[in-house]
Amino acid sequence: NGNDGISIAIDDLFGLHLLFPTCFHRNLIKLSTPTKSETPITKNLLQASLSHFSTANQPPASAQAQPPGLGPTKPHDKPRVVVLGSGWAGCRLMKGLDPKLYDIVCVSPRNHMVFTPLLASTCVGTLEFRSVAEPIARIQPSISSAPGSYFFLANSTVVDTENHEVHCETVTDGTDTLDPWKFKISYDKLVIASGAQASTFGIHGVKEHAIFLREVHHAQEIRRKLLLNLMLSDVPGLPEEEKRRLLHCVVVGGGPTGVEFSGELSDFIRRDVHERYTHVKDYIHVTLIEANEILSSFDDRLRHYAIKHLTKSGVRLVRGIVKDVKPENLVLTDGSKVPYGLLVWSTGVGPSPFVNSLGLPKSPGGR
Repeated sequence: NGNDGISIAIDDLFGLHLLFPTCFHRNLIKLSTPTKSETPITKNLLQASLSHFSTANQPPASAQAQPPGLGPTKPHDKPRVVVLGSGWAGCRLMKGLDPKLYDIVCVSPRNHMVFTPLLASTCVGTLEFRSVAEPIARIQPSISSAPGSYFFLANSTVVDTENHEVHCETVTDGTDTLDPWKFKISYDKLVIASGAQASTFGIHGVKEHAIFLREVHHAQEIRRKLLLNLMLSDVPGLPEEEKRRLLHCVVVGGGPTGVEFSGELSDFIRRDVHERYTHVKDYIHVTLIEANEILSSFDDRLRHYAIKHLTKSGVRLVRGIVKDVKPENLVLTDGSKVPYGLLVWSTGVGPSPFVNSLGLPKSPGGR
């Protein structure tokens, strides 16, 4: 925005994470996590700087292994509402909370809310990434301004319902030898809105070779991979078979996300690839694999319309079940192999390990 130095680090703290998620995470951890090579002076300064997060009486910083976090509220304090997660439910609740009545604390591994219905459009450049991400500080301004309200870039690991505490640890990123900083937050009211995770059904190779489409960084990786394959496929001397593999985009899962992404990808191929990558335009194509019917939970008329539109756009529809995913191809239960250059996995969601670990009543689906 034309600023420089410290002003950027402070004013654009939330926005920088969307553009540079890796460095944002690493820098944040470096500011809040002691490393093994720290001197005693550095550790004491770090602990002293974080001591304001506790409302309980604490011993001197030098006597603590780490700060205890946010202690219980006092009788004259506002009740503290702790929200775990920054998705649709958590953000809608925080937006409606009155900061004059409550201290609001949000714990989430991302500092923004993602408008997931438009996430597929960012993969092909129809929309920019900032268009689908809204910083938490804009949704609930008190998070970054009120004395007793905070946002912590961290994961929740344990909920202690007897002591009204949430155990958390900071988000780490990359391969740096940084240990997560662990802390606790006492709550008066707790909202668990940490969301779900992509379902892989235990299929070998999915997590290693497929890309999900649930976060901004997933969309960034899909766009990077797609453009990289377009460039690589134009290299002289590349075998025809390898060129077709690189430019074969496979989507597994015929739900709303898979169908939307397949449609966006086919539109991108017709509009942009045929105009800008004329040398390889005849090699790129999209395959959508679904075990049953696509959009099976929707009305038949809408489902038939989607099938007609996708087919007309050049998307190949395959009914099958994936048995194994390898670096360059996936294997269906009938033994057939499907080579791919880009594999997007969108077969629905299930409860996260954190939600599964909670000793609370749950619905049959794990909610």
